[in-house]
Amino acid sequence: MAAHITVKQPAATKPLGEEMEFFRQYNEVLFNKLEKKMLDLEADNQKLRILDEELRASEFRIKSISNNLPDGMIYQVIVKADGTRRFTYVSDSVKQLHGVSPEEAMADATRIYGRVHEDDVALFKKAENEALKALSTFKMEIRMNDPSGGIRWSSLSATPILMEDGSTCWDGIELIITEHKRAEEALRESEEKYRTIIEQMVDGYFEVDLVGNYTFVNDAESNIIGYSRDECIGMNNRQYQDEKNAQKTNQVFKRIYKTGEPIKSLEAEVIRKNGTKGFNEVSASLIKDAKGKPIGFRGFTRDVTGRKRAEEQLRQAEKNYRTVFENAQEGIYRATPEGRFIMANQAMARILGYDSPEELMEGITDIAHQIYVHPEERRNAIKLIERQGYAKNDELQWYRKDGSKIWVCRTMQVVLDENGQPLYADGIVEDITDRKESVDRLRKALGGTVRAIASLVETRDPYTAGHQNRVADLARTIAREMGLSGERIEGLRMAGIIHDIGKVSVPSEILSTPKRLTDLEFSLIKTHAQSGYDILKDIEFPWPVARMVLEHHERMNGSGYPNGLTGDNILVESRILSVADVVEAMATHRPYRSSLGLDAALEEITRNKGLLYDTDAVDACLRIFKEKGYKII
Repeated sequence: MAAHITVKQPAATKPLGEEMEFFRQYNEVLFNKLEKKMLDLEADNQKLRILDEELRASEFRIKSISNNLPDGMIYQVIVKADGTRRFTYVSDSVKQLHGVSPEEAMADATRIYGRVHEDDVALFKKAENEALKALSTFKMEIRMNDPSGGIRWSSLSATPILMEDGSTCWDGIELIITEHKRAEEALRESEEKYRTIIEQMVDGYFEVDLVGNYTFVNDAESNIIGYSRDECIGMNNRQYQDEKNAQKTNQVFKRIYKTGEPIKSLEAEVIRKNGTKGFNEVSASLIKDAKGKPIGFRGFTRDVTGRKRAEEQLRQAEKNYRTVFENAQEGIYRATPEGRFIMANQAMARILGYDSPEELMEGITDIAHQIYVHPEERRNAIKLIERQGYAKNDELQWYRKDGSKIWVCRTMQVVLDENGQPLYADGIVEDITDRKESVDRLRKALGGTVRAIASLVETRDPYTAGHQNRVADLARTIAREMGLSGERIEGLRMAGIIHDIGKVSVPSEILSTPKRLTDLEFSLIKTHAQSGYDILKDIEFPWPVARMVLEHHERMNGSGYPNGLTGDNILVESRILSVADVVEAMATHRPYRSSLGLDAALEEITRNKGLLYDTDAVDACLRIFKEKGYKII
């Protein structure tokens, strides 16, 4: 820049040398000022160069960042007062987001804004207008139509600047957040499922703060302690537990806080709102915030009041059982399938001649062979129990410790495991030796009566007498094979000896006729079952002898006589007697025909097993003939 300098003319009176000195000094001052100005300009230029370099570097960094922004772009857009838009800058990543180049976007802003989902356009404009009024940054999440044809989620953030011409400059950034939104939705669905499970579960769920105040409960939890959900929030455990139980609960939660280890089973007694007591089983763990700082506890509560009461009732029942067990006059025991006592009371030891249950359990290692006079009776009883679940009131002979024999009445049942295999047998035993001896004396007297009755039949029909004895022996053998008790077998034998006693009412010429009976004669023969019952019904046998005699011609399908009984309506002993009667009758000679043979007899009961004859009785009969060599004598 040139400087305009006004030079004052020197007075004519001054000599030339002085003027020259003045100009020299003036020029020197001027030169120094110019030199300083040049230096200042050079310094300013240097600063400008540095600022320019920094600006270029900053622009490079911004452009590099914007162009390499993952799943996002940076933009600047001018929105005029009439609403038209023009991009003044768009990062290269616009190609990835919207499928257009920066130049195409800046040439036509609708290439970008036209991709806003139609359902979100109004929401976008509203948010933009509100931000413009407040001159504040607006942020929103909207849906965009993706170039691939799908829909994606974008996060928009832009700050407005008002221009002098009334337009608005928006500096903004767009980020694709589709995966983030999916994750949010998945989290929301997961939380919804979690909440649904929590709300619908039978067990209580709770969250408490560090001092034990409820911050959340589900319906089940509120029901368990007897308060509404609103009443529960903020409630401390000391409000529904007495001091002892509250201290116990708090100690457990302190341990969880210190160790961080959850507890799986805490039994807690609570007092419900209505004053009743409840018993809960609680599991709990620590709640931590995002930084790992403990902020409370969460857990599950199960109402075990019913179980606790049942346990208490069971304890009382066990106590009562133990009292009965120890003081009972009957022997009570539990034994393994192999034949060892697991448990026995004092009465059991006394019955078998031992001083104590301990001595009994130590001394007996094989019940069947050390106690049973007839070891097979135990095996038969177990088989019977496997079929019907129990063996009741069996009268058996057992050995005492000193080797003497006693009679006992035993009831036994077997307890099975989940696979149906025997775990142990429980039994009750009564010493009936004295009663048995009395019964034996009575039986002898009855035996005499029975023999007298049988003799009466024999005098009229010798064949019938032999038939009755053979049927009695066969029926007894079948019953033993089926596992019936000795007492029932004896009653069956007695009935067998006189099962045809009713034939005394049938004319002797019909009984002894050598020819086949006529229908009329056979109808008279069929009356013998009822007649026999009428003869015996008033005699006080210790067994249902009269009923066995009445039913020995009944058949399983109801085709028998005299009453057409079916199935279980027929006494078991009567079913056995009918099988023995048929086999003996077919296998031996009759007055009117020769023997049909044993094979024919066995074929008859086999063919009609389950139809006319009891299945178990037939199977037992076949076994004693085919496997054990039984013979009719």
